[in-house]
Amino acid sequence: MDEKGIKKQVHLAHFVHDAKRCIAIVFPYDTLLIAAAKKAGAKWSVTHKRWYLSNTPDTLREIFAAFKGVAWVEMEALRKKQDILPTDPPNVPRKTGPNSPARQVPATQITPEPPELNAAQVLALEAMRCKLEVARYSPQTINTYLSATKKFFQYFASKHPIDIDTKDIERYQHYLASERKVSNSYLNQVVNAVRYYYKEVLGDAHRVKFIERPRGERKLPKVLSEEKVTALLNAVDNLKHKCILMLIYSAGLRLGELLALERTDIIPERKQVLVRGGKGCKDRVTLLSDRILALLTEYLQVYTPRTYLFESPEGGMYSATSVQMVFKRAKKKAGITAPATVHTLRHSFATHLLENGTDLRYIQTLLGHASSKTTEIYTHVSTKAIGKIRSPLDNLDLG
Repeated sequence: MDEKGIKKQVHLAHFVHDAKRCIAIVFPYDTLLIAAAKKAGAKWSVTHKRWYLSNTPDTLREIFAAFKGVAWVEMEALRKKQDILPTDPPNVPRKTGPNSPARQVPATQITPEPPELNAAQVLALEAMRCKLEVARYSPQTINTYLSATKKFFQYFASKHPIDIDTKDIERYQHYLASERKVSNSYLNQVVNAVRYYYKEVLGDAHRVKFIERPRGERKLPKVLSEEKVTALLNAVDNLKHKCILMLIYSAGLRLGELLALERTDIIPERKQVLVRGGKGCKDRVTLLSDRILALLTEYLQVYTPRTYLFESPEGGMYSATSVQMVFKRAKKKAGITAPATVHTLRHSFATHLLENGTDLRYIQTLLGHASSKTTEIYTHVSTKAIGKIRSPLDNLDLG
């Protein structure tokens, strides 16, 4: 349909439903508009008599796509942060003032909502998403870049992305470092994201050419001893869960790599695991231990996954949250109080290989590190190697 011929209009507004931030789509009864709302994934609230969606980074894109050629999408209430209360019917102004029945909340307990993006910023984020997807960045990297860029735009809520200059970017960096006191790794994420937007999306490399990065932090990875890994794995009774944790540790996998594994990526005859599209979109092969192979054989007979090696009950890829919960429960049951995450198993894999005499170059290949410097960090973690070094004090003949 020609956009000039579109006469229907829907209004978007903030909406709180079940204590969650949502976006309401307000329009008079119309079967075409209802169909478009459903296409966007909106749900109908019987209580509040309106269509709504959870407020996520993708929500506006989904709404615009669903209503394209059907109706104009009016966003003024979103930009002005005008809310529709759960108890307010559409188009009825909110009651305010000292006599309002709403409970008064002390100002110290109020967390200010970040400002909404203006229309130009919404379009800029969508263009950035498309560019990242075409460049085949991983979903995790895409989400990280978009989240960092969205917060960057929110800091300059009234500005068009083109009007944000180098000094503005440096001012935002200073705000994050001095007021928010964020970590160096997060500051690096922001620099990467903002640089990508202006260099790759807008084609303006000069604007971000001289943006400085924070000084690199040298944090040693957290590692569990072989005894603690044993206790952790023995604490898991569920066959599927045990396979997941054992495979991560035995092959040195990242969580995302484990979730993306397909049945055909297990190569028993070569005792290899094929990791497709790992970090940096690189394929690699890593170890398939005899012990995990026997367990996987039993698992495949019991669970019979179709595509992915580990699938959700509904089918499709298993969720990262589920794996993290499995690890957390096992850690607690094993009585491990040291800080550790699922990724700690990958660090432990590398450290234990090094302690058992595996050459650092092979470990680099198994982990998929582009640089040997990244792998060398494990030489600083190996307590066995350090334990073999004799202190010069012990060589002194002291009385």
